[in-house]
Amino acid sequence: MAITLKESSGGSYPEGWKGVTISKAEKGDYNGSLFYDLWFNDHPDNLKCRVWEAKNKDGEEFSIANLFRYSNPEILEEGEADGKRSIKIDDSPMALVGKNLQVLFYKNGNGYTEVAQKVVPATPFENIIDNFTEERIEGIKQSAEKYINSRKQTVSAEEVDDVF
Repeated sequence: MAITLKESSGGSYPEGWKGVTISKAEKGDYNGSLFYDLWFNDHPDNLKCRVWEAKNKDGEEFSIANLFRYSNPEILEEGEADGKRSIKIDDSPMALVGKNLQVLFYKNGNGYTEVAQKVVPATPFENIIDNFTEERIEGIKQSAEKYINSRKQTVSAEEVDDVF
C-alpha cells in the first residue's frame, strides 16, 4: 500500500513577540514548585506557556506575581502595607482567562517552538500601584529576551558537554 505525502508548510510559529488572549489557565505543583499553565485563543492545545514560581533573595515570589500584574488584573481591594500602596487581586486560574498578554515565541535547542515564561503586558495601562508605559513594556521585553538567550547558551553548553 502506498501513502501520499504533501509538501510541508513548516507548521511552526515564527519567533518573536505576539499578542495573545488566554483561553484556559491551570495551576499546578511539581515537586513543591508552583506553576501556572496558559493556553491561548487560536493556538493548539499542545502549545502552552508554563510560568514557574521564582523567589528573590528575600524569599518574595515574583514570577507568578508578574504574570498577574502584567495581565491588568481586576482589583478586588486597595490598601496600604508598610507605607506603600497595595492591591488585592484574584489569583485563581479563572481570573486569567480572557486576559491579554504579549508572549515570546522562540525555538528551543531541538528546533521546536516554545513560549517563554516571561510574559509582558499586551498594552500600556495604569492602576494605583503600576504605570506600564510603552517604554516600560519594551524594557520588560528586552529583559525577557536576555533571559531566553542566556538559557539557550546554557542548554547549548550542556549539550556540548554531553557529547564529550
